[in-house]
Amino acid sequence: MGEGGRGLGAYLPFAVFAAIMAWRYFRMEKARPLRLPLLWIAPLLVTAAVCLALYGLPPSGFGWLALAAGFALGAGLGIQRSRLMRLHVEGAGNEARVMIRQSPLALLFILAIFAARRLFLPEMAVQGPHPAASGLLVMDATLGLMLGMVVLSRVVLWQRARAMVAAHMFDA
Repeated sequence: MGEGGRGLGAYLPFAVFAAIMAWRYFRMEKARPLRLPLLWIAPLLVTAAVCLALYGLPPSGFGWLALAAGFALGAGLGIQRSRLMRLHVEGAGNEARVMIRQSPLALLFILAIFAARRLFLPEMAVQGPHPAASGLLVMDATLGLMLGMVVLSRVVLWQRARAMVAAHMFDA
């Protein structure tokens, strides 16, 4: 590793993120089934990971405030991202199923969130009276952001899909 963590390993998260975004871009136009009974799994896993992180390093008073603020911001971002997803119903009657396609705008939205996080959070982490304490606040806010985004995104997708299936079956 180079000086200050600037070696090749410092760019690994960017390479992984770029590979995932490229893969999602090329699969964007292909609709895939949205499995409503399985939408609870990702929020459960993220909640468990956040709880484990908070158990290992409990936040202070301001840490809880940062966590709540991050959750509120993440909830808003998750709701917006879910509204950008393209949903449609294929089939009729009991054979109806909801299909989901990633929209280009939703993909750009994720890229903007990643870029904003990379641009603003490192700057915030080194400011303040003690860099380690402000770094913990940033970590708490990031945990809240992730939790809010995943949970509310799945809730909104579930609500939209359920309403679409009910209206589709009613129209048939």
